[in-house]
Order: sequence, then structure tokens, then C-alpha cells
Amino acid sequence: MARSGLLDFIAIRDDTDFQTVLDYYQLKPERPGDKQVKIHCPFHDDASPSCSINLEKGIFNCFGCSAEGNVLDFIRLKDGLGNKETFKAAQKALKIIGASAEEYRKGDDRDKKPKNASKSTKKAQPARNSSKPVKSPDDDATDTQDDAKTSTANPVIDISLTLDHDHEFLASRNVSPDLAAEFGIGYCRTGIMKNRIAIPIHNPSGQLVAYAGRYANDDMPSDQIKYKLPKGFEKSLELFNLHRAAAMGKSYVVVVEGYWSVFRLHAAGVPTVSLMGTSISDHQAALLAAAGFRHAILILDGDDAGREATPAALSVLVQAVYVKTVILPEGVKPDTMSDDIVHRFQR
Repeated sequence: MARSGLLDFIAIRDDTDFQTVLDYYQLKPERPGDKQVKIHCPFHDDASPSCSINLEKGIFNCFGCSAEGNVLDFIRLKDGLGNKETFKAAQKALKIIGASAEEYRKGDDRDKKPKNASKSTKKAQPARNSSKPVKSPDDDATDTQDDAKTSTANPVIDISLTLDHDHEFLASRNVSPDLAAEFGIGYCRTGIMKNRIAIPIHNPSGQLVAYAGRYANDDMPSDQIKYKLPKGFEKSLELFNLHRAAAMGKSYVVVVEGYWSVFRLHAAGVPTVSLMGTSISDHQAALLAAAGFRHAILILDGDDAGREATPAALSVLVQAVYVKTVILPEGVKPDTMSDDIVHRFQR
């Protein structure tokens, strides 16, 4: 029976030799045998070779049309796929290198390369500060990976809580009753979330997988914790608000730590997801790519924990998307930063 895990785009990219791709498309380098070669760019009318390819790093850049990216981007553009069709490009790469999708499912043991895959050195990742989108004949395509389920997933739950969307704690955090209703959050008076603001968490398909509970007072009893998550819930498998952010149809997404930062930026029309903490897993980064995002803006809280976690988070994100980061002043969080900064992300 076929496994349904998320395709490991990073592993596929690293196992796809750029020269093999050029041979497949019958594109001849100007000086074959070099690590850095030039070809007539296949993405525009090119009288002289203007597309530079670093075969060792697995990246390309055309000085004529500004197309750039890694080997999967090259395949995607060559096949006329849109920015959100990385899944199809990965499938084509597997065909080119003669490997099966089953060898590249997330969660599989891959201690050694598939025997049919072309071997190449580890490729450099997209530059963290790159702001150029890869040009495509079909930038408006909306196809996303239709097989984006993990082999280990948080189970879908069927729970309905009675919540008060108009509560003083929400008002103190600038969350209006309408915004609270949109997110399904509110004050819970009974049950396991009693005296807490219940925050529903959904998987990328928009299915409910958990409730987070924030104690509805900053003055907490000693036997209480600020945030409560259900036992067994793996937050490293989810990105809070991913399904809403993806539905906005943008190529970029802002990545933050907490729920309240999501509420602030989402209300301003900015696609935003929360890590529900300071760390990011490889799976979470892959979810961004699978949802069609090509660029991420990382904004962790302006405190010691946020600053210390930023380099590690960047190193994971850059494996899947182009990344920029914003370092906030001491004590500032995305939900408390100035409107001027928020306006920079409204595009």
C-alpha cells in the first residue's frame, strides 16, 4: 500500500543532478565539463548564452530575464508550471533521475541515497536575503501539493466548545469579537479549558486537531501554566493559521512565534503563521513550500529567546523558501510593533 507522507522536496532537490536535467531537456552548455556553465536561457529569446548554472551548487541565474533558483525551480519553469507547483516539479525530477516517490516520503528512513538517484554534492540553498521571485509563465497558478499528509500526523478531532468571543482578556489584547469569531477563539467557562482562552488549531487542510488554552489572566495561580496543549499533540507537525494564510493566495508569508501576533497581522491582511514557540521543524518548513509560499519573513519576539532562536530558525527555513528576517527592538513583539512596520508587509 502506498504511503501518504509529504514528499521530501529537499532530499529530491539534493539528489537531482543539474547536468542530468540539462541532458534530459537537451540543453547544451557553452563549455561542458566546467562546474560553472552557461546555456541559452530556455525561458526567453536568448541570442547569446545568458543563463549561468553552478552545477556543483545546483543553482541557476539568468542575467537576461532574471529567472533564478535551484534545480526544482528550473524544472518547474521549463515545464511551464506556476510558483505553487513545486510538487509537480518534484515529481518530474524523480522521473528524470529514475527514482520513485515512495523513496522520498517524509518519515521514511533514508540513511542512504536511492540507488537509482544521480549523486551530486550538497547544493547551496537560496540566499536568505534574496527578494527576487522566480519568473514563471503562470505566476497565478494555485495548484498545491495534494499529497501533503505526514506519515505521523495529529489526529483530527470533533470537539465543539461553548466560547465567549467578547471577553475582557481578548479586548485587552486588541482582539475584537468579530476577529475572535473568525478564528473561533473565546473564553471557556467549563471543562478542560475552564478559565482559559481556547484557541483552535487546524492542520493544513483546515481540520481541527487541537485546542490551545491561554490562561485568561496574567496573574495566574501557582498551580496553573500560561498555555495548555492536549497530551500527545505534536506542535512541530503544524503551523497555526496555515490554512487561512494559504487561502490568501500570496507568495510570501510572515512567520511568528505566538498566536496573538497572528491575530494582529491577519487582521491587517498579512498572511501569517505561528510556530507556537521559537523553534521550527523541518516538517513545518516543508509545509510552507507545500502550501505554495516561496518567501518567508521571520519575525520572532524582541527578547533574548527570540534573538537566540533566530539563527537556527533561519537555517531550517532556508531549506524550503527564500527568507528575510526582521529583528525587533527589546520588548517588542509582532502584536505590539508599530503600524508603520505592519504596513510594510501589506502588499
